[in-house]
Amino acid sequence: MQIITDDEQELLWALVHNSRADIKEIASQIERGRNWVARKMKRLARNNIIRAYTTIVNPSIVYTERNTILLIKSNPRELDVSKALLDIPGLESLDGVSGDYSLLGLFRFRRNQSFERFLDKIDRIVAVSDSKSYRLVQVLTTYKSGGFVFEEQDSVRPLISSEHELIQVIRRQWPSEDHPFPLSQKEIGERMSQPITQPAVSKAINRLEDRGVIVGYSLDLNFAHLGLPIKFFLEIKVRPGKIRETARSITEMDAVWALHRTSEPYSLFATARSTDIQQYNLFLREIYENRDILDTRSQISLEEWFVPPHRK
Repeated sequence: MQIITDDEQELLWALVHNSRADIKEIASQIERGRNWVARKMKRLARNNIIRAYTTIVNPSIVYTERNTILLIKSNPRELDVSKALLDIPGLESLDGVSGDYSLLGLFRFRRNQSFERFLDKIDRIVAVSDSKSYRLVQVLTTYKSGGFVFEEQDSVRPLISSEHELIQVIRRQWPSEDHPFPLSQKEIGERMSQPITQPAVSKAINRLEDRGVIVGYSLDLNFAHLGLPIKFFLEIKVRPGKIRETARSITEMDAVWALHRTSEPYSLFATARSTDIQQYNLFLREIYENRDILDTRSQISLEEWFVPPHRK
């Protein structure tokens, strides 16, 4: 892993919290000059430390059909299994994990037809593996993703096709040496199938933010660069009738980067990041201070794959 300075790590943290912030605003926040920020962003993008600029969207609005966690059993010799999963459209993340299953993937689909094609592909992948074992966990609600908390929606108005396309344009942008910064609103408009003006892009993004469709802007990167090399998945069993209340308290914990409600008896599924095992143990002790949490099951991520760009 490439070495970065403390100042560069501070810059990465600022971008994780808002990767579309103006360079002047970022410079003021971390008390550096604008030229320094621009130069460092170019270096971080050129060296693939910033792997992508991402837009965090509310999946209950954007992916209304299916949000699914896949747990699949394989062994280290079966490299074709992970490669095949990386080729499936809808993949958000993929980890090699400890425990009863060895691979964990999060998939999101806009249409039932996409989910049905996904099931067919999983059946084919598992059929040629040694274990022939997998488990699907349906995600009912997402409370937190990428470190951003989602507000509850009283009513959800479906997105129109142009809004879906706009989100697709800005969902994940891969920087290059020629274009190391996030897309400008003018560039976003030019990438639409029917190009629109910068003011039209600005209004559309503002509407999506106001409706809680877009909740933030962040980065795809190796979290070890932020001093958080340890990643865990935590299944949480909650006292009946206390799931929503408990979920809201868990989202306030800094160690929790994602939290979902599932259809399983362990009804909450969290992704946590920490500096080391000791810090994770402290996090678990904090979790159990909540009397409504009855039990937990942990899996450590042994390998976190980079999802290839052509699948977004």
